[in-house]
Amino acid sequence: MQLILERLAAKITQTAIDQKPPGLLRTADMFDPDFLPHIPGDDIYQFIGHSDAMFPDGGGLTEKINKRQTPEDRLFWRDLRDTHHKEQIKVIDIPNVLDDLGDSVKVLSLDCFDTLLWRKTATPKDVFAVLADNPVARRLGITPHQRIRAAARAYRAKLLEIGSGEIDIGDIYRLFTSLSGEERELLAEAEIRTEMNVCFAFSPYVELVRLAHARGIKIIVASDTYLREDELRRLLARHLPADVMQAISRIYCSVDYGTSKSHALFQIVIEDCGVPASQILHIGDNEVADAEAPRKLGVRALHFVPFDREVADFLRLQHAASSLILLEQAAPEAGVLPCYSPFRPLFAVANLQPYAPETVIGYMSFGPVLYAYARFLMDEVEALQQQGKRVKVFFLLRDAYLLSAACEAYARKPVGKLVRIRKFFAVAASFKTRADVDYYISGIEPEYDNLHATAKQLLLPPEVTELLIRIAHQSDDPKTAFHQLLHDGDVLELIFTNSFALRARLMRYMSNELGLEEGDTIILADIGYNGQTQEYLVRTFKEEVKVDILGRYLVTSDEPYRAANSKALITSPWWNYTLFEQCCAVKEGAVVDYDVDGEPVLGEIKQSEKQYEKVANVQAECVRFINDARTLFTKTGVTHEYSILQGAAHAALFRHAYMPVEAELEYFKDFQHDKFMGPDRKKTIYHLESAWRNARCQPSPCRLGAYETRSLGLDFTFSGLVQRRFQLDLNPEDMNVRFSPLKVAIGGEHESKVFLLRAHHLHDGYFSIMLPFVSGTSVRIFFGEHYKWLQIEEIQLLNSTGRVCKNVSNSLDLEEINRAGEIYLCLSQESVATIRPVDVQPIRTPHYFHMIFRPLVLWASDPPRRPGASQ
Repeated sequence: MQLILERLAAKITQTAIDQKPPGLLRTADMFDPDFLPHIPGDDIYQFIGHSDAMFPDGGGLTEKINKRQTPEDRLFWRDLRDTHHKEQIKVIDIPNVLDDLGDSVKVLSLDCFDTLLWRKTATPKDVFAVLADNPVARRLGITPHQRIRAAARAYRAKLLEIGSGEIDIGDIYRLFTSLSGEERELLAEAEIRTEMNVCFAFSPYVELVRLAHARGIKIIVASDTYLREDELRRLLARHLPADVMQAISRIYCSVDYGTSKSHALFQIVIEDCGVPASQILHIGDNEVADAEAPRKLGVRALHFVPFDREVADFLRLQHAASSLILLEQAAPEAGVLPCYSPFRPLFAVANLQPYAPETVIGYMSFGPVLYAYARFLMDEVEALQQQGKRVKVFFLLRDAYLLSAACEAYARKPVGKLVRIRKFFAVAASFKTRADVDYYISGIEPEYDNLHATAKQLLLPPEVTELLIRIAHQSDDPKTAFHQLLHDGDVLELIFTNSFALRARLMRYMSNELGLEEGDTIILADIGYNGQTQEYLVRTFKEEVKVDILGRYLVTSDEPYRAANSKALITSPWWNYTLFEQCCAVKEGAVVDYDVDGEPVLGEIKQSEKQYEKVANVQAECVRFINDARTLFTKTGVTHEYSILQGAAHAALFRHAYMPVEAELEYFKDFQHDKFMGPDRKKTIYHLESAWRNARCQPSPCRLGAYETRSLGLDFTFSGLVQRRFQLDLNPEDMNVRFSPLKVAIGGEHESKVFLLRAHHLHDGYFSIMLPFVSGTSVRIFFGEHYKWLQIEEIQLLNSTGRVCKNVSNSLDLEEINRAGEIYLCLSQESVATIRPVDVQPIRTPHYFHMIFRPLVLWASDPPRRPGASQ
């Protein structure tokens, strides 16, 4: 251990010598359009709305005015300088583009998708919806969501494996782990044929190829695609006329070369073409990959813009509407399903008064869910036993405690055994090779990629973790650098050693407690959601213990890489059942390790006694419901099809999650999850007061929890559900066309630029605007232009991930403005508030000021002006 620490410490020192000191982010870098990353949270609010014609053109201001013919929608760092002219090409320009460039073009390079080939679908991802209707995909239950998620994980896995995210179609379908190799090949071919059916050649570029060929210009196609060259040739040959296809001399697919157009593919193209880069003309629809990247190498590149902004916005909204027509269609197209209520007779005969909260929650809501699960599990056990299997059921503590009690009440006899195997230890015991480490890392969603959590899962000691993170943060991309450091030989050896020791302890526990015999069929029963405990136990122990490991869950995801040999009562694309999960748990601490004899070591109980008392009351009502239901249905001879119970269970759980009644909101208000209660152990699962405040910060409720939005009204809940379910491409300005005008100036002492903007309405009269932060500059906000009285909720400095770096609400210099707390009185039309330059640590990524304010009183049509002000 000490040797590893010393070597890593030396590596930090050497890295510091080799690299330039990070220092402050240079102004030139900040203004570089290439430096503008995607900002997490763009899908919550897009910062700044359109400017509007109602603004004056600057009046008597002395600052340098950044005049705009058409007001911009958003203000980013790149807006703060006069950027070089970005050449674009529109459809009307295509026939004359070669004439405009004269004889200097020797090679014409065209992007493929959305340039030479277009699709009949509204967006590329809609192709996967068409694919889902293919007989092969329909038979295998493949959804568009699964296909998209598989590609995302394949990309992460390939990046870890070879340092490049270029994947082929086989890489994508290999992530459908529950399918056979033959089924994956059928799906890959089905996708290629689907592309053939939805694509068509865009005639203006077909004619451009003919024109270029007639002039003796070499024609190539360069595409960032997961299709190999032979596959893309099939697609092109299907739609291009024979003479056009013959005129294309080379096809460059990024996956074949392991690099994209925005990285090194154009370098390969230039070398292969054997002409100076300036004699190559490339046209494509991606501004970065098809324009900025090749221009840096000297290639003449034109950014193809097929639509004006107004048309693009219209088409985007029309696409959103096409997803929603399902809500208006008549049956059967609308998918209207019969609604069953199999437990109505029980509710009629049961003595439910008074309606205590635990009765509403346990008896009337969770009881039907658990009854259906018990029926599901017992049917599965019986079916396996009829196949001659020796079945053993294990309920995974802590969360499956109530599942066990429910099954025992349903079967009227003990079912299976309670076992203490956590997902954390199933994963941690699986690391035998570098491929095992990479498999785990590739499964981490980017938004949840916490370096400390990753290191903990890999069983790295804290001191090694801190050293690795220090090294990683010397890179511009700390996460990628951290993942690369995990491939260090000494680090891997440390991971393997610790994993081996844990694997031995876990194996002793399984041998002692599970009583496994060769040939057993094990059912792991749990609430869900991805079945990772089952997946990793199979990867690690299946061959060693020679048993079949199955999963039977209450809720499971529809991820393509979910555990094989798993089934569930309910399938849901997202998890929103944390409160239900808490009500199913046993009162004990989580497993924190296994001792040398395999005995589980339990941590402390973190939730309060009050919470466990409430949980116990709910659990008692759940079991009472199952006993009553079994008694009633046995007495009356009533039986229900499994599908009816399944639908009723899903409806009950959905109602609890998204449409809670007042009794539930009150009962659960103090509930906590031990993983997310925070260091002070005060954070609750939901917080209604925070929801009211957060609603002022977001134009859309889709990022608020269901219980939070319930306190604001079901209209918020349903809006969020619709956006989430249909993945609607809606911007904040689409949600609400109400705006508030605002003029700002950004700059230093001697020069600044004035921008005419509008802030978008959020909720309850509040508005939001986002402004770029540039070190050493100030932001002047001309509140007096429009407002007499206003309220400023907060002004925060955010980093590129959307995390709050500093609250700067008190860093305002006020001119002609009186302040009382959050209330501001503008004394004239010239009233200005200035955000003073903020001192922060050296920054390497964009930062932004986010201001939330509420206009209270507007000026009359002729507000007072300061004496001597220009008219």
